[in-house]
Amino acid sequence: MNTSWYFTAPWDPVMIRRGDALGFRAGADYFADLLAPGVSNATSDARWISLLSWCLKWSHVVWQKAGGGDLSTRDGQHARYAWMRPLELLWVDRALESGQTTGQLRGRRSVERWRNAERKPPNFAMSPDQFRRYRQVGTYGAYRVIFRAMPELTMGDGWTPADTVLQLAALVNERLPSDAQLQDKTFENGTKWGIWSQGRHSEYWERQGWSGWKQRDRTGWGLLPTPDENIGSTLLKDELKLLRPVLFGTCSTRRATVEALAGANGASSHADLCDVLASSSALSKTIGQRAPLAPLPAFTRLADSAMEAMRGVWEALNHDAEQQSVELTKLASNNKDRLDQLRKAAEDWNQVQGIDDFTNKHVVNSLAEAMKKADTPNKQLRALTAHHAQYGGGRHWFSEQAGKLRPEVKDTGIAASNYRFRLQALARLAAQCGVADMNGALNVLSSHGSDDEGGDAL
Repeated sequence: MNTSWYFTAPWDPVMIRRGDALGFRAGADYFADLLAPGVSNATSDARWISLLSWCLKWSHVVWQKAGGGDLSTRDGQHARYAWMRPLELLWVDRALESGQTTGQLRGRRSVERWRNAERKPPNFAMSPDQFRRYRQVGTYGAYRVIFRAMPELTMGDGWTPADTVLQLAALVNERLPSDAQLQDKTFENGTKWGIWSQGRHSEYWERQGWSGWKQRDRTGWGLLPTPDENIGSTLLKDELKLLRPVLFGTCSTRRATVEALAGANGASSHADLCDVLASSSALSKTIGQRAPLAPLPAFTRLADSAMEAMRGVWEALNHDAEQQSVELTKLASNNKDRLDQLRKAAEDWNQVQGIDDFTNKHVVNSLAEAMKKADTPNKQLRALTAHHAQYGGGRHWFSEQAGKLRPEVKDTGIAASNYRFRLQALARLAAQCGVADMNGALNVLSSHGSDDEGGDAL
């Protein structure tokens, strides 16, 4: 495994952080990698690519001035990111200061506490553990995949700026008010880097490196993260010239995917969109494999119906008058329609052709075969529970004991997400880059569960 992976890996394994109730995560990632390579579920605002390019450029300058390091090691990446993290958070502060209240503002809660305390607490009012975890849940953590995957952005390491990043950084800098713009000469002389390198990186940027971040002039903020209400609007013309060929080159898979989505007239569900993608000859040709998407519609319908049954059982289990555990027979009866739908989806999966190259097919086949053999609601729920116990990743929702189901985790009131394939994030980027009319696809995707992994837990 490449050592650079460790830096953005979550403290908990991925399956615990995201949840993987059915063990289908590898299968979902297989399709996501085919449809939206180089993009993550959280890469949903192209403007942040511009802002993070600015952060990368100037933090790289300072990191080099402070002695640099070996970016192939975890310690080297840790030292590199320490200079970048404050810049991310200062952009969140600028957005809030401008009056913007929506958008992808990761770490907003902490920044608001910091602002309410007159910006005096160190490290944006985060505890040491929160500040450490921000490198996973923060904005660069969400966009690191795209910076590593696109050779036009970095030199393949996710850190060293390539030409497009430098041009985007210049574009962002030029649109800042004059007293907030940075110049190379700012960092040339007179800085005692050894002092600032000892955990005082935030203080450095606030007091010396980017002292103009806290804008006094209430007009002309320059570029800011995209508010939620404008997420489908296009970027500036100069941004488009730089980002559209990088993200949606004429022959790229991402371009073929969004063009297929844009042409999905009449689609009313996520599964309908998957039907369109699987039947797109242009997309299959671009991917370059023999019918690689053939199992996609049946997979998403099986996964969705199984998750719907899981949620139905979970809700009944946590709102039943009986405490601690509920008779499996009762839960099965209350969820008969969901379990019937799951069995039908399992039958459809068993008829799918062309799954030889499909990752993790044995897990999906296991659930499908178990449901095929289960001819009563009781047997169906028992089969689903057994599959969850054997293949579910992370914290198990419930387990069977002596004919009863009992919850294994507390009810937080937050519904678990369906398995998705980065389509919503990709469609948002395409809309911002003016590639195609994505309104129809975005309406369907936003009404049938978000891809977003979240990240504003601080």
